[in-house]
Amino acid sequence: MYTIARSTAIVALILFGLAACSSSNNQEPVTGKGAIRALHAIPNIGSVDFLIEETLLGAVGFKDATGISEFDDLEYAFSFEIDLPGDDADDPTVLSTRTLKVTTEQEYTFVLTGSLDDPQLLLWEQFGKNWADEVATANDNDTEVTVMEVSFGHVSSAVGAVDIYLEKPGTSPVFAVPKASVSFSDFQTATELLADEYQLIVTPAGDPETILFASHGFEFSPATSMLITLMDDGGVTTAKFSVSLIGAGSGNDLVDINSSSVISAVHAALGTDPLDLYDSSDFTLPMIDNLDFGSLSDETDVDDGELNMVVTPADSLGVFLSQRSINAFSGSYNRLYFVGLPGDLQIAAQRYDRSTLATHARFQLFQGAARFQTLDVYLVDLETDIQLIGPTFSNILYGTGVSYVNRESGTYNVFIAEPGTKNVVAGPLQVILEKNRNYSLTVVDSTNIAVADLLFFDDTAQP
Repeated sequence: MYTIARSTAIVALILFGLAACSSSNNQEPVTGKGAIRALHAIPNIGSVDFLIEETLLGAVGFKDATGISEFDDLEYAFSFEIDLPGDDADDPTVLSTRTLKVTTEQEYTFVLTGSLDDPQLLLWEQFGKNWADEVATANDNDTEVTVMEVSFGHVSSAVGAVDIYLEKPGTSPVFAVPKASVSFSDFQTATELLADEYQLIVTPAGDPETILFASHGFEFSPATSMLITLMDDGGVTTAKFSVSLIGAGSGNDLVDINSSSVISAVHAALGTDPLDLYDSSDFTLPMIDNLDFGSLSDETDVDDGELNMVVTPADSLGVFLSQRSINAFSGSYNRLYFVGLPGDLQIAAQRYDRSTLATHARFQLFQGAARFQTLDVYLVDLETDIQLIGPTFSNILYGTGVSYVNRESGTYNVFIAEPGTKNVVAGPLQVILEKNRNYSLTVVDSTNIAVADLLFFDDTAQP
């Protein structure tokens, strides 16, 4: 069971001289305040900035939201900006702008959707609930607030019109009434619910027998306001779309209990013949078969939960070379690394995702060279002398890695060195990194005990 507890106290943001920097309409008398937040729903552009006039309200990542800020009921210009490769530091790219006359006690959510080439801005608005007053009144009357409220939005291009159910866990939607029916860009204002445990289910509109998404059970806390939003997943998980719970701060993604997980593997064990991988609960067919040293397997769907992995020589089921249990969470991508010297095969694991960036390449690495306890990694421009700089990644332990980092498109050199020295043990390996693609590098042993080798993969090319 997951508990979703959000503070819904509106965060007051006091900006000195704000009226002076806004439009001329802001000379009108102030009668109250409205609430503002931003939601980022473009899957492959990374973090963006949300501004009022020229003042930054917050940086917001994909599937996340800014905190709620209060502003006087005047007119302001709101915008989303992004720093693109080639932009001047003081002149970022403006994705979208909108002028809004704030209304007292209204809550506004600016939703950035579309794509980098065609960004779209939606505005969702509703009455802003003042839970602090509700709680104070209940306290005065020696009672408690037992309810909360939830609103619904839809900005996923991967699914059409849907019905959304919130019921006791295990309740079939066939025997329930949808709490919301929404299509792309729709927003349904808040409805009040008892603060209790719920399961969220999404079905096609008018078709309660077809389950598109079903969450684990979770709890809503009393005196809270939540925004449930369907968004594109963008390769973060194996699901076609995601469902986020957004309160007064950033959001939490719900997990689809029916989403399969994915396993792939890299054979990084020098001197070990081709390998098969089995789930110990089923030795009928290998999950991955006949994987050669230096190779990356295809991705294989597996059930979520704990998996007991067994590695054998190819076509030799009776010989167990290594075993390991991993937890394959629903919708997760899991990469196994078969590492170690002959006679000491081990299984290491690293979680990854398949989301890409329209602005940058993404690069990850794994240290699978058993003869080197730790290594420094340099990922540098071709003209860079590593004697003059520190490592890009330092002291990477054997059997561990670095998750994806972003790099501008271009050609780079990769050097691997002993930690704290410039003693190169592998490289330079020249690699070409292109935006909208993911790459991985695995350090492996070589036949020379003083030298490591490098395996470079284009992860985007996985089927």
